[in-house]
Amino acid sequence: MATIHIDDSKPFPYFPAEPNNKRETFADFCKRQAAELNLVSDEMEQEKREQAEMQELMKKSNERKKALFYDNLDLILRHRDEIRGTPRYANIDAHYLVRGGGLYLGPLSMTRRYNFAGTLVNINLKLSTLLEVWDNAQFKVECSCGGTAVIRSFAGSPLSGCSQATAICPCCKKEIRVRNRSFGGYYGLLRIMIDRDIEKVARNIVAQWTHAEVNYGKKVAEGNDAKWNKAGSELHGDGEFCNLETMINELKMKEFKAQCEAEKM
Repeated sequence: MATIHIDDSKPFPYFPAEPNNKRETFADFCKRQAAELNLVSDEMEQEKREQAEMQELMKKSNERKKALFYDNLDLILRHRDEIRGTPRYANIDAHYLVRGGGLYLGPLSMTRRYNFAGTLVNINLKLSTLLEVWDNAQFKVECSCGGTAVIRSFAGSPLSGCSQATAICPCCKKEIRVRNRSFGGYYGLLRIMIDRDIEKVARNIVAQWTHAEVNYGKKVAEGNDAKWNKAGSELHGDGEFCNLETMINELKMKEFKAQCEAEKM
């Protein structure tokens, strides 16, 4: 009797999901094999591996940023009004700082990815929005040290409404378990705020483009137009980009200078 050996040391080959996976006849399969063509090329596999490596590196970076943020939570909450009023601070990416989800719903995505004419655009939860969420009573908890902790993760069920959450206190850095709060209060508010951020970004792009077209129209009317000078050349964003590390350092420097000035008086 013949013995069949199955080599399971290698993973099964990747097949595109429907509807991209077009089923082929046996004759077409034989022709493709004869031409030494695979449904997924080596180059496609290489791209997948590189993307996975970059995602792993980004995951580690986000974990480091998250630890840095909550280590300096007291500093950030002291300057919450300044952060909201400063666009370069307010627009800092905060999608990795809070997480939540529920049964039947899965995790609530704090980032949305869109494909605009072949250009991938990520719109993430903004720092100013997260600070606004934390102003809501649903996301605040009194700590035994006298401080006010903020919710940074939650889970629950949309059917029963039950939930459990984790909060962290900016004063003592204690982690607090929170139960018996409305799951909809968590999920609904955060979902609304994320959708608002997406709308804000979309409306901002439209407004900036409209302004750029007006400026370009003025140049054309003045005879200063050129083939290479289109409306896109006048398109401007919300100012200088700022990352979390820079913001925290600048806030620390500001408090240090204020302390030095106070000591001189």
